[in-house]
Amino acid sequence: MRAHPLEQPALMQFGLLMARGERTRAEAVLRQALAQEPNLPRVHVALAGLRWPGPNYLHWLAWLHEALKPRLYLEIGVEKGVSLGLAQSPTQAIGVDPEPLGNPLDHCTVATQLYRQTSAAFLRAPPADCHLHTAGFDLAFVDGDHHFESVLDDFIQLERWAAPGALVVLHDTLPLTALTAAQDRRSGFYTGDGWKIVPCLRALRPQLHLVTLPVAPTGLTLVAGLDPQSRVLNERRQHIVDTYARLDATQVVQRPDNAARPLGVNEPAWVRRWLHQAGVQSHS
Repeated sequence: MRAHPLEQPALMQFGLLMARGERTRAEAVLRQALAQEPNLPRVHVALAGLRWPGPNYLHWLAWLHEALKPRLYLEIGVEKGVSLGLAQSPTQAIGVDPEPLGNPLDHCTVATQLYRQTSAAFLRAPPADCHLHTAGFDLAFVDGDHHFESVLDDFIQLERWAAPGALVVLHDTLPLTALTAAQDRRSGFYTGDGWKIVPCLRALRPQLHLVTLPVAPTGLTLVAGLDPQSRVLNERRQHIVDTYARLDATQVVQRPDNAARPLGVNEPAWVRRWLHQAGVQSHS
């Protein structure tokens, strides 16, 4: 797909202004371009990096693998396999994606099982040869269908397979703009309304430990204190879907520290302390 003619000039002007230290004007250039044309993926990425400076989500996934050394890692939505390939020995990995791009296993250096099916089908009845049946996962990354209803279903089913002290990592939980975080897709850069899972879990599962890391492009939420026996979300599922359908991303974009609280600190020592306090087990 050819880039929109607005994209490159906007990025060049943005780069020049940033080089001169004119951050406010640089951000205004990006937002003005997006106001004229929402389908500018690289402009969205630049805006995300400006809003959430520091290590991005792939850095943190790699860090979590290094810090936790999970025995079993489960990833929902592997696409090309870049994040799936972050698993390190002796971790065993599972990837689930109905339509992965290319061969994701090319990125993997550890024993990895790839299941080309929907997360709903996989989690409802994991195949008999799946490592998940042995002891449950220690670390899971959810980056599949970005609609709230699907993220909710993924979390409900995932929790049933959590090992003691496990951690679930949810992607795209800090909306960049209201347009790109809407329920219906109307832009090239799109993260969907899966961000609603954060206020949902905070309201209905207060026993969980949650924190959202403000990292580019659109945040990571860490969830610990999982309870495989909990049925609260499943029993109230339809009411939850109907209720949260009315939420709009505007408030989260304007006040992420309020709407998506609590926000963590994009810094290893802080995250390490949070993991310890949340009871997340390291297998290093």
